[in-house]
Amino acid sequence: MSAGAVAAVLVVLVVVMLALGAAGYGLYRVGLIDTVYPGTVVEGIDLGGMTRAQAAQALLALGAEKYDGLAVTARLPLDNELTISAWDAKLTYSVEEAAQAAWEYGRGDGALADAVNYLRARYLGSSSFTWSDPLKVTLDEEAVRAIVTEAAALIDEQLLTSGIEFAADEILITKGAAGITLDEEEIVDSFVTALLAGDDSGFTYESHPDADETFDFQALHDEIYAQRVDAQLLYARDYGVAFEQNPCIIANLNESTVPTDEDGNPVYPELPEGFDFQGKPYGVTRSVTGVDFDVAAAEAAWNAASYGETVAIPLMIDAPATTTEEIEASLFADALTKDYTRVRLKLIPEVIYEARTVALGTTGRINNIKKALELINGVELMPGDVFSYNLALGERNEANGWFTAPAYANNEVVQEYGGGICQVSSTLYMAVLYANLHIVSRDCHQFDPGYLPFLGIDATVSWGAPDFRFCNNTDHPIRIVAWYDDSTREACVRIVGTDVDHQYVIIRFNRWYIDDDEKRVDSAAKATGEMSWIGRFVYNEGDDYNTATPVGGDPNYESYSKYGFHEH
Repeated sequence: MSAGAVAAVLVVLVVVMLALGAAGYGLYRVGLIDTVYPGTVVEGIDLGGMTRAQAAQALLALGAEKYDGLAVTARLPLDNELTISAWDAKLTYSVEEAAQAAWEYGRGDGALADAVNYLRARYLGSSSFTWSDPLKVTLDEEAVRAIVTEAAALIDEQLLTSGIEFAADEILITKGAAGITLDEEEIVDSFVTALLAGDDSGFTYESHPDADETFDFQALHDEIYAQRVDAQLLYARDYGVAFEQNPCIIANLNESTVPTDEDGNPVYPELPEGFDFQGKPYGVTRSVTGVDFDVAAAEAAWNAASYGETVAIPLMIDAPATTTEEIEASLFADALTKDYTRVRLKLIPEVIYEARTVALGTTGRINNIKKALELINGVELMPGDVFSYNLALGERNEANGWFTAPAYANNEVVQEYGGGICQVSSTLYMAVLYANLHIVSRDCHQFDPGYLPFLGIDATVSWGAPDFRFCNNTDHPIRIVAWYDDSTREACVRIVGTDVDHQYVIIRFNRWYIDDDEKRVDSAAKATGEMSWIGRFVYNEGDDYNTATPVGGDPNYESYSKYGFHEH
C-alpha cells in the first residue's frame, strides 16, 4: 500500500473515531439528562424539561385548581342542609405515578434508543407519550362518615317530633313526617362520589317515609301536660325556715298567727315541692301555665287524616292568675312615701316621693347624718316586722365611728357622739307617716328641732331609750331607701314596696301655747311651752283632699307632742 493510501486510510479512521467519539459523548450527555423529555404532556400540561418533583408539583397545581374550595351540599329532610368540603374529607390528588411515567417515557430501551427518542422529542417536537388514566383522587371515607353520622343524629332527634309545630293554642302535626328515616350509607356514598368527581352541584337525599305510621298521642300528652300553678309570695317565718335576720328587726307581729298543736308547738304548712328560700326571708314560687288536650279527639283526627295532611290538635291553656315574673316585678317597685301635705301647704310645688329635711351644722354633725342614712339604707322589713332605729345604728361612740356634735340632753345643748342622728330618725318618721305605716313607738324632742316643715313630726332617740320603731303593716316586703343629697344638702328617706291600695296621706296639724299645767294660753309671752297635734288622713289616689272624705273617716289623732322653749 502506497504512502498516500495509508494516509487516506488514516484520515478515514480518524474521522470515524472522531464521529464515534462525538456520538459516544452525545449518548453520554443524553444519559445525564434528569428531566422529562420535551413535548411530554399530561392532562394538558407540558411537563418537558421538568424533574420528576417539578412535574408532580405541576400536576398538584392542576388538582388544586380543580379541588381547592370544592364543597358539596346535601339537602336533607326537614329543610336541613349538610356541606362537606374537600378539606373536611381530607381529599388528596395522587400525581406521583403520572409524573414518574412521564419521566420514564423515552428511557429504558438502551443508550442509543434513548438518545434517538430524546433528539426526536427535542428537535422534531414529537412525543407519542399518552396518559390515559385519570389522575387519582383519594379521600378519607371515615372522615366523611363521621360528619354524616353527627348530622344524622341531630336530624333523627328532630324526626322524633318532626312535623310538630307548637302554636299558642294548638299543636300542628304533619302525618307521615315522623316516619322518615335516614340511610347514612347512601348519604356517605353520594358525598364520596360528588367529591371525587369534583362536582359541587350538590344533591338531594330522597327519604322514604312510612305512610302507615302511628303517633303516640298519649306519650305526647304526658310530656306536655301541666297543671296550672299560681305564683305565691312566701315568707320563711311562716314555714319555720331559718333565715338571716337583720338585727334591727326586733319582732314580727304576725308570728302570733301561726297555729299551734295541743302542746303549744307551732304547726307550719308544707313548702311547695322543690322550693328553697336560699337563706332569704322571702321568696316567690314558680308559676306554671296549665296545658292539656283531648287525647281521644286527637287520635280520631289523626286516623281520619291523609298522608301529608296537617292535623291541628287544640290545646286547653289555663294561664296562672299571678305569674312569678309579675310578683317579682312588683316587689319594691313603688314609692309608698308620697308627700302631698307640703304641696297642700304650698311648701313644695309638686308631689315628691320621699321625706326631705335640710341638714346643716358642723362637719361632725353632717358626717353623723350621712352615716345614719347609710346604716338604714337598704333595710328590708317583711310583713309584721318591727324596725328599731337604735338597733339599726348601734351604740353611738367613738369606737363605732361616730363624731361629736351638738345634741339636746337634760334641757341643754351638749357635745355628744352621734349628734344629729335625730334628724335622720325624724326624716324617717316623716317618710313612714307618708307611707301610711304603723308607728310602734315615737317620742318628740324637748324642744322644736327647727329642721322640719311643721311641728310635731320629729322623733328623738337616744341609746337605750327612747327609740323610734315602726311596723310593716302591709302585705308585702318594704325597703328603706336613704341618702344624702349633696346638691341640696338634704337628708332623704323613701319607703318602697308594692303599692296595692293606691292611697296617699295628708298630715293635718295644729299647735298651741301652754303653761306649766299644759293649759292653753293665748300668747307666747304667757307660755312656758307649746303643744302640737298631728292627724293622718288617708285618701284614695285621684281623690281631691280638699273635698273628698278620708278613707275610714277622720282619725282622732296621730300624736300629741309637747315642747319647751329654748334659746338656740
